[in-house]
Amino acid sequence: MKLIFRKLFFTILGFFSFVCVHSQTHLNLILKTKEQIDSAFIVHFTDKESVWLPFEETLHVNFNSTWIDFYHINYVGKGKVYNARLYLDKGHIEINSSIVNGKLMIDTVIASPMYYKQKNWTTFYNNLKERKDSVSIDSFLLKTYEENLDNSFSFSIGLRYLDIHQNNKLKLYALLPLVAKQNEAVKKRFGFSMLNDRLQGIIKNDFVKLPVHKLINPQKRVAYAQSSKSKFVILDFWFVGCVPCMEDHLKIPKLLPLLKQKQTEFISISNDDSFKKWKAYLDKHKYRWQHYIKPAATDNIIAELGIATYPTYLLLDDKGKILYSTYSLDEVLNWIK
Repeated sequence: MKLIFRKLFFTILGFFSFVCVHSQTHLNLILKTKEQIDSAFIVHFTDKESVWLPFEETLHVNFNSTWIDFYHINYVGKGKVYNARLYLDKGHIEINSSIVNGKLMIDTVIASPMYYKQKNWTTFYNNLKERKDSVSIDSFLLKTYEENLDNSFSFSIGLRYLDIHQNNKLKLYALLPLVAKQNEAVKKRFGFSMLNDRLQGIIKNDFVKLPVHKLINPQKRVAYAQSSKSKFVILDFWFVGCVPCMEDHLKIPKLLPLLKQKQTEFISISNDDSFKKWKAYLDKHKYRWQHYIKPAATDNIIAELGIATYPTYLLLDDKGKILYSTYSLDEVLNWIK
C-alpha cells in the first residue's frame, strides 16, 4: 500500500499545547516490552494537546476531550518510534499494549467501546477490499459515515471514500448531504477540514489556471509556474519531512528525459511554512525541475484545491484541465506513457 502523509500529523511540536489542566479524559497506558524505551509522546489532535513523558511501564495522561476523538500514541527508544493511532471515547480508559516484530500492538482497551467499533470496522472493510467488491465498499463507507455523523470517526471514513473516488465527481456527490447533516460542533473537530476542503476542492475545480496562482520561487520572488510549451503538466504537492514525497523526488531526475519526450512539465509546489527549510532542501539536492513554495496568503493554490494528503499529483492537459488525481507517482506517469 502506498504510504501517504496527512500534513497535520507532522506539525506536532509547533502546533500543540503541552498543558492539560481540567481533564475530562484519563488514559492509563500500560506497555510491557523488552525493548528499550526512553519516552512516550501522546497526542490528542482536536484540542491540540500533547504530553511527553519519561517512560514507565504504566503512564497516566489527562486530556480535555469530552468527545469520541482521535489520539496518536508514540513510544520512543534507541531512535525508533513505535506508534498507534486510535479513536477513543471520553472518560477513564485503560490501554494495554506490547511491541511485536517492531510494531506497537494494542492488546486490550478497557472502557472505550469506540476502539472496538473502529477495529471491527477495519476488519470488515479489509474483507470487502480482498473480495474487490466495489459496490459493497461504497455502500459500507456511506452507511457507516452516516452512522458516525456525531463523531470524528466519520472523517476517516469519508477520507477513505474520497481517496477511492477522487477522480469521480459523481461518486463524491454522495458525500455532500452527509457532510451537510453534521452539526457545527462536530465540524470543529480534528479532521473535518481535511475532508471537506478536499471534497470541495475536487468538486469545484475542473481546471487549474497556473498563470493566476502566485507562488514563491527559490530566489524568494513572486513567480508563476511555467507550462506554455507542454502537452501535459504534472503538479507535485509535497512538503519537507514527507518521507514518500522525498523518496519520489529521488526518482524524478532519471525520469526527466521521459518527461521531456512526452512533452510533460513536472512542477513541485511545497506546502512548507518555512522558506529557509524548503530552500535548504533544494540546495542540498539540486533538483533540476520547477520548484515553488506556497505564498503566505491563505488564498493560495493548495487551499483552493483543498490538498491535505501528501504527495498529491495532479495531471493537467495543455489547457489546465485536471485529467487525473492520485497519491502515486507511478500512476500519474502511466497516464502519459
